[in-house]
Amino acid sequence: MWKRILEQILVKKIMLLAGGLLLVFAAGCNPGQTGPLGYGWTCACAITNDDVDRSDRCLAQKMIALAYVAEGDVKTARACAVQIEDYNKGLVLAAVAEWLITHGERAQAEAILPEIEACRFTARDWQRDYLQTAITRVQALLGKEKTVISSAVKFNDHSGLGGDVAANLALVLSRTGRVAEATGILDDLAKTNGVQTADSSVRGFLDLAVQGRLDRTSVTQMVVKAWESTDHIKPYRRWDLQLDVIEVMTKLGFGDEARVHLTELTSNVVAAVKLPPDAQASMLCRGSILWNKLGEPGKSETLRGVAEKALERKLEDIFQPGTYATIAGVYAETGDMTQARICYARALDLAAGLENRRPRAQAGVAVCVSLAGHKGVIDAGIQKGLDRLRETFDAAKP
Repeated sequence: MWKRILEQILVKKIMLLAGGLLLVFAAGCNPGQTGPLGYGWTCACAITNDDVDRSDRCLAQKMIALAYVAEGDVKTARACAVQIEDYNKGLVLAAVAEWLITHGERAQAEAILPEIEACRFTARDWQRDYLQTAITRVQALLGKEKTVISSAVKFNDHSGLGGDVAANLALVLSRTGRVAEATGILDDLAKTNGVQTADSSVRGFLDLAVQGRLDRTSVTQMVVKAWESTDHIKPYRRWDLQLDVIEVMTKLGFGDEARVHLTELTSNVVAAVKLPPDAQASMLCRGSILWNKLGEPGKSETLRGVAEKALERKLEDIFQPGTYATIAGVYAETGDMTQARICYARALDLAAGLENRRPRAQAGVAVCVSLAGHKGVIDAGIQKGLDRLRETFDAAKP
């Protein structure tokens, strides 16, 4: 009994310390006031706090916080995290820790681990397990092999998360030079015929490929294995993961292989008429951006046109703003700022026009996250659209 009481006291101390540290970070930077992500944060926080909508609000807040991480603004991401009321707070902090590790700030990353651990004590059972996989990933990146092995043993039979923890084990083993063991673990995951484990195998091979610790031959092997692992996954999830693999191929200089795979993949997506139009447009837009990066502007433009035609299919109102924003992002990536502004303006108008508060907020978050990646398109017209969107969340309005 006394042991349990002491543990509870320790947890409370850790949580108070974490909250205090994050409030220090929050001082002087209000994530709800500036830039497109500031507007997005306002949208996320506008989702009501009843039992039904609380999880949606936390998910929306996580999206904005992770976008700050992607920008490298981990200070604001942590300020956002302190305001997230469920386990997503821990997931944001884990993403911050990973960013710090990849940018050489290992000591700061390790200092965040107790804060992430503290989030587990206020989470539900399945949420605690999900958080533990994020913690294990940070530990793997820090090279804590014994701790990761212990987690891998514990989660060995977990149907949903066992694959992710095993992939984390492969990551830490590869970072200590045990590449053959790591590859064997991921090969086994790919063959288990489970959706989660196959996903984990693909992501695990990509982790090994991009970590910068392998020679070119080994990197090539990991990329090939990542692609082969997608064979164990059914469409439409397979195509999303294959786009991830092609993106890594492009970054690592495997242009010829990327072109071959992208040609086949986009052909499959174009032909998938039963694929929901928002999902189809999103995949085609990703493919269009990849063609542009591969030096094929003609193919990029053609694919973007097909993505726009997906809007002609029956697309629910709540998905329209995000889809227009996705297409706007393609125009921005290819340098056509005029068309990008037209599509972003349309996306903002559609988002502001949604009647119900929660879907309006979710649509606003999606548009603002996209805008954050293309700040160069923001002019007086786009700014006016952002202001109008924020005004729809005045307390007096539904």
